[in-house]
Amino acid sequence: MKKFNLIYIVAFLLFILLAISIFMKLDNSVTFYGFAENKETEINMENPIEIKKIHITTGQKVKKGDVLLDVVSSSLPIKISNAIYSIEELQTKYNLWKTDLDWRISQYTIELTNKTMQIQYEIDQLNAELEKNKKLIEQVKSISNGQKEKGSLKNPIHLKIKALNDELSNTKKIISTELNNLKSERFASNNPLLSRIKILEDELEYFKTKLERQTIFAPSDGLIGNVHCKEDEKIPSFNPLITFYEERPTLVIGYIHEELLLKVNIKDSIDVFSSSRPNIQKMGVVKNLGSRIVEIPPRIRKIKELKTFGREIIIEIPPENPFLQKEKVILTLKQ
Repeated sequence: MKKFNLIYIVAFLLFILLAISIFMKLDNSVTFYGFAENKETEINMENPIEIKKIHITTGQKVKKGDVLLDVVSSSLPIKISNAIYSIEELQTKYNLWKTDLDWRISQYTIELTNKTMQIQYEIDQLNAELEKNKKLIEQVKSISNGQKEKGSLKNPIHLKIKALNDELSNTKKIISTELNNLKSERFASNNPLLSRIKILEDELEYFKTKLERQTIFAPSDGLIGNVHCKEDEKIPSFNPLITFYEERPTLVIGYIHEELLLKVNIKDSIDVFSSSRPNIQKMGVVKNLGSRIVEIPPRIRKIKELKTFGREIIIEIPPENPFLQKEKVILTLKQ
């Protein structure tokens, strides 16, 4: 009788073990832990600024478009001063350059006038001498008309007059060319100095418009995390001014044990449960997998004192959810 009962007990135990084994095979889920995380935005400015007025405090809820800070650019007065100095410096260079060109143009004009008058005077003198000789020749009746005409062609005075006329023409041509080149340079619309002055003047106008007080607005509904500045403080370029969070977590950062790495892939659906409020549940989607093995934070280890390692997993959840920032959650992947 005892032997019979023992057989039944052993059979029952084997049945239980078999049922557990079958159940574990059917339930092929993967469970791990993580915490809800708000998207964080760091508000900064690309130029150095001075804080004039802070309208918010840490932890304050804000709506999109709410005023956060009033600031002015601390570098703009220096930029305006530098632009004015550069414009004046270039204007002085332009005026000196222009004065020099005007002087050279006037010198070439005087030279052209003097040389023209000098050569013309010599021509006039030769013409007068030629006219005088002509009258003398006409008085000598023994010289025939043919001889007079033939002699006039070989007259050296005619040759001098021709040479002087050629010299006059060449002189006018050379000096006029130089004058035209100088005038073209002097009155050119694309003068590099004037172009640079125009650019600086445009920059100066832009700086002056930016000198007025600027307002920084909330980019969306959310929470103020940290305020990294104080009123009347000067802040360098790109230094953080405010840490801004979305009102509800939209991400879950989970850590899966390294032995289960191959069971989770991008676009897998994940059930997200609050660890302290089991009735709260949302469906999430795996958006990114970490590229290295990291130490799992103690808060979400099964045994806090035991160091464990795994892979970071980013899961996106709908923004309409009741999770709190940094709330511990249980993550389940059904396979």
